[in-house]
Amino acid sequence: MPKSFYDLDYIIEINEDRVEQYTSAYQQVLSKLTNIILIYSAIAIFLVPIIQEVFMPGKSVVLYICFAAFAGLFITSLVFTVKLVFPIQVAYLIEPGKYYKDYRLDYEKTMTVQNDIDNALKASYIGELEAAVAVNDKVFKRKSSFYYNALIFALTSTIPFLLCLGYHIFQKDDKIQKIEIVKSKINCNLDKKLNNAKSKYTDTTCHYHQ
Repeated sequence: MPKSFYDLDYIIEINEDRVEQYTSAYQQVLSKLTNIILIYSAIAIFLVPIIQEVFMPGKSVVLYICFAAFAGLFITSLVFTVKLVFPIQVAYLIEPGKYYKDYRLDYEKTMTVQNDIDNALKASYIGELEAAVAVNDKVFKRKSSFYYNALIFALTSTIPFLLCLGYHIFQKDDKIQKIEIVKSKINCNLDKKLNNAKSKYTDTTCHYHQ
């Protein structure tokens, strides 16, 4: 049987389906929050040492530029994430008894034909469904936009963050290498003094490994 928009039952059916679809889609958007949390968790592992590196004097201008870009993108992502998780009013349908009890009795006071009363009740129900669909459509689109922006800014912030991390690791390796050189010189000097104490004929030439 072909569907007709003159059929109130069909209009009720498609609106009920739409309310259910938007409610389900809204819940799915919130469930995707774990994707953003995973990115934040990975960043948090190295965030403290990088911040310490930035606030140490004498660092490269490139590091400051990369960190500033990261901070701007990351904070923007956080703002959208807060908007995403912030509670918002979703439209819910009133209990059905309102229609076949209260509303029906009200219509029976002014109408006598049962078919007219039935159509009036269906029209009232359709009006509630359409209002719920409009509200939930707006909520779903807003939350989807917040999720998309939070995810995109979080992913984009990882680019300057990785540059900062690379700089931090490079500086750390360089410090370790310098410490090893100093230790090698100290050990060599100690060996030289010990050898001089034992014999003046001992070769006391130091070989440094850099």
